[in-house]
This record gives sequence, structure tokens and C-alpha cells, in this order.
Amino acid sequence: MIGSRIFRCAVPFVGVVLLAGCARPIGTADGVSPLVPTPSVVPSATPSPSPPGLLSAACPPEGVRVQPDGGDAAAGLRVLSITLVNCGTKSYRLSGYPAVQVLDDDGAVLDLRVLNGVTEILGSMPWDGPPKPVTLRPGQRASTAVAWRNTYDDTRKPPANGKYLRIEPLAGRPAQTIEPDAALDFGSTGRLAVSSWQLFPAASTSPTARR
Repeated sequence: MIGSRIFRCAVPFVGVVLLAGCARPIGTADGVSPLVPTPSVVPSATPSPSPPGLLSAACPPEGVRVQPDGGDAAAGLRVLSITLVNCGTKSYRLSGYPAVQVLDDDGAVLDLRVLNGVTEILGSMPWDGPPKPVTLRPGQRASTAVAWRNTYDDTRKPPANGKYLRIEPLAGRPAQTIEPDAALDFGSTGRLAVSSWQLFPAASTSPTARR
């Protein structure tokens, strides 16, 4: 079981291998808490085009904005936290899990199995509560996390690597595409776990808050 080590990066809540602006430890089964190195950034001479719908800083028409909040990585385990901000003028209701897809550099969807709840990847975590209705008033936030393991043990195919996350706050609602600083490296596991939306929790139980 991964310990309930909790961290914070930029904005509190839910968290992965190389982080450009945020590197924090995550507990491992033997109690060791390795540090995640911050890599140097090498600019590309011919950057890949962004996929349609890549989120800008403006408030989207639906009145909510999805943003990545940093992550953690240790021994092949990755956790990335995501926040939904009500940047509009009306209340916004959620219930359950976001619909998440991972896109590669060209905007193509990776073939991954998306799990509701992170227990299968992380074990029981204090911030991975059961789905429940959440109502965000203007200015309030909700949090979720995606988790996976970067294990590559199938040489018959190349490892699955993504660049963007396309997120529908709930299935069927307008999607937003974000580009996390963290590496989206799934190896050959083919699985991505997602926690349910939780109203922005107290710092003591948030996946992206320090103890």
C-alpha cells in the first residue's frame, strides 16, 4: 500500500515522473520517500502543435476551468492532481467521476483502460472518497486525481506516452484539454485510475497538501 503522504503544488489538492515546477516525495511501501528530480527543459526546434481545445487562462463558456496542480512520482508510481475552479457567476454541480482521456503529441487518444477510484493502483487513500454530489459556488473548487504505474514489461509494443489530458467534468459535458508538467508515461500497463470529485478539502486530507 502506498502511504497517505500528502503534498501541495501551486494550488492545494489531488496528484508524477519528471515535474517541471514541482517535485515532492511520495511514501512507498517500505517507508522510503524518494525525491523527484526537477529536469532541465530542452526547447524543441519544431514543437508539436497543440490539440484543439487546449485550455487558455480565460474562463471557459461553461463557467468552470480545469487545471493541473502538480504531481508525485516514486518507484514507477505516478499521481497527478487536478482542480476544477468555478470561475463563472453561477453554481456548478458535479457528482461522480470526470471522464478522462490521454492524448499523445499529435492529439490522438491513447488506448488506456480508465478505472473509477484509485484503490487498484494506490490502495486505500484518505482523499479518495466515494462519489457524492458536489455544488460549487462561484470561486469554489473541486479536486480529483489520476494515478497510474509506469511499468514496461511487454516488449511486443512500444511504451504508451501521452502529452495532454482531455477532461470532461462529467461524461457528456464540454471537455477541456490541459498539458500537465508531469510526464504521462504509462509503460505497458494500459491503466489509468481516477478519483471522484471532492469539494476542495481541508489541507490535512488533500492529496496535494503537505502534512
